Amino acid sequence: MARGKQGRRQAKTSSKKAKAKSSSTSAAKQSAAVTSANDIPGRILAAVRRIPRGKVCSYGDVADVAGLPRRARLVGTVLRQTPASRDLPWFRVINAGGRISFPAGSDAYKRQRSKLEAEGVVFIGGRVDLKKYGWPSREAELDELLWKMD
Repeated sequence: MARGKQGRRQAKTSSKKAKAKSSSTSAAKQSAAVTSANDIPGRILAAVRRIPRGKVCSYGDVADVAGLPRRARLVGTVLRQTPASRDLPWFRVINAGGRISFPAGSDAYKRQRSKLEAEGVVFIGGRVDLKKYGWPSREAELDELLWKMD
């Protein structure tokens, strides 16, 4: 009978060790997930820093470059929450329509537009030609090629 109890104790001990090992593995996975989640703003800011002088990038394209497709709003949130003291070319990020997202006539709009114009970006009717000034340059999509009117 003593052997039976001892065998059960060993089984319980090894079961506890397996649970502890399992929980430490899941804790490591959670830690990795938190680290990558905390790194998202860093990835977005790194993508913005890569935009060359004289070029612009849409919020969605910044998200794509950062490896976060379909997260354009997150890009806007990160840029809005980033302190102004950082050396970041935030003004090179515009909306997908080629327009500055700030209200026209606001101080922020005027500041962004003047910074872009100082780099040689041309506005026509309040818009930037993304085919000419957009970064990263993209290939024409099939629809554009098929339906192009010359």
